[in-house]
Amino acid sequence: MDSTSITSSEWLKIACAAYAQTDGTAPAMIAALRAHWATEPSGLAAATAFAEGVAELARYATQLPGETADAVDVEAEAVVAARRVVRPLLQAKLQARLDALEARAVGATVCPGCGQTAESQGRRSRRWSSVLGPLSLQRRYAYCEQCGQGIAPAQVALGLPAGDYTPRLEEVCTMMATTVPHAMATGLVAKLCGIDISVKAMEDMTERRAAQVEREAAREAARCAPFDATGLPVPSQARPADAIAAAAAPKVAYLEVDGVVPITREELTGKELTPTERRRQRRAKKAKAHGGKGCRYRIIGREVKNAVLYDGKDCATESPGRGCILRKTYVSYLGDWGTFAGRVWVEMLRQRFDQAKLLVILSDGADWVRSLARWLPLEVFLILDLFHVKHRLWEVANSLYGEKTPKARAWAETQCGRIEDGGAKAVISALRFLRPGRRETRKLVAELAQFLDNNLDRMDYPTYRARGLRVSSGTVESANYHVTGTRLKLQGMRWSAEGAGHMAALRADLFNGRWEQRTKELLAA
Repeated sequence: MDSTSITSSEWLKIACAAYAQTDGTAPAMIAALRAHWATEPSGLAAATAFAEGVAELARYATQLPGETADAVDVEAEAVVAARRVVRPLLQAKLQARLDALEARAVGATVCPGCGQTAESQGRRSRRWSSVLGPLSLQRRYAYCEQCGQGIAPAQVALGLPAGDYTPRLEEVCTMMATTVPHAMATGLVAKLCGIDISVKAMEDMTERRAAQVEREAAREAARCAPFDATGLPVPSQARPADAIAAAAAPKVAYLEVDGVVPITREELTGKELTPTERRRQRRAKKAKAHGGKGCRYRIIGREVKNAVLYDGKDCATESPGRGCILRKTYVSYLGDWGTFAGRVWVEMLRQRFDQAKLLVILSDGADWVRSLARWLPLEVFLILDLFHVKHRLWEVANSLYGEKTPKARAWAETQCGRIEDGGAKAVISALRFLRPGRRETRKLVAELAQFLDNNLDRMDYPTYRARGLRVSSGTVESANYHVTGTRLKLQGMRWSAEGAGHMAALRADLFNGRWEQRTKELLAA
């Protein structure tokens, strides 16, 4: 008999017979399963789904690999068959959950928009794409004439979105698109999940998730703000719902902050155009060109502010002069330091860093970092990144004596040694003693002297090291590259400010290992 002509019920009988012939306990298992289905309201659907799965499995078993098939082909075929086997059961389980939710519903459907009763339209079918393939589900549907929108309460309660993709598939797609460019992400999803997603759909899913993440971050920052609208401390500090229940506050908590600048663009309007840009647009129109992005956008750079939070006890030594941080958390935001500070504070509350005996802020000395430190409602200990200072000293040395010359090396090593020994004032004096001939060098020298003078209270490195404190912000420098840069600063990439901010936030979520947890939070919200 041709396997494609056998019905689902016949496949179930064949499966039972096979079990009986090969395993003495199998008939009892099948009988128990059928008895269970018989007592369930959705027993027929479950039995049919099981039979369809068995049918697909049998079809796969009876199909021999082609003569040219290699191990890659055979395994790929098995993965596709596995999806076909499980898909009917997934659909039946979701349908059973929808039925159960609707059975518990009492009364008419109320529109969430206007609060009026929505007119029932009976049960309607909807299709979604899932990681296992297409799903077709029925749910009760009502329509509100006043708002002009449909309502399916059981669908919402189960977490099935209004869009065409299940939450799990969207979770996979957005994770891929956060890891690699959208076009590459579509190829990976097709390869790993067997689902064809357009680049536009991938972009829409990613933007939608990022916008939800942004709204939730803003809401949480407002709820957990340490100050009220008048700037006074709140009477009772709220904490994130998922705050870590630590037995004791960290002894030393670290907060490293820095920024990275991806290339962003802003659309030009007539009032904002410079004379050069106006001429460029006129030439493009005269040549009947379509006016590419160079004629319609101004290329700029917007800073993504990054923070890395970690407990001092998580700093481990791998070898002399080399260490690693066992656990760390990232916060990324494109925008003003005040909003960034609010989001950092939420993460500090989540990790209970607000209760640390000592909070160390490591940075490169930017003015906005001092503003953030003053804003925080607790005492902080500011340390200027030692290697940032050394880098600037080497920059001046190379400008004074030539790139990588012996004199440049000798001067830089002397000044770096003074800095490490706590002699920043002596370095400032040495800089102000210099009289370089080149204007660019004079500017570098003056800027460095002013920079060191502004940060003298953050450069007592012998004392910091004696206390066992870290003096380098290399972790956030690494975050600038790995967390933000490898996705936002690829060759030729140009972002809108909103798009860059959204991707930066998603990248932080990805590296924090909270992707699945965030998916559930967004569904609950």
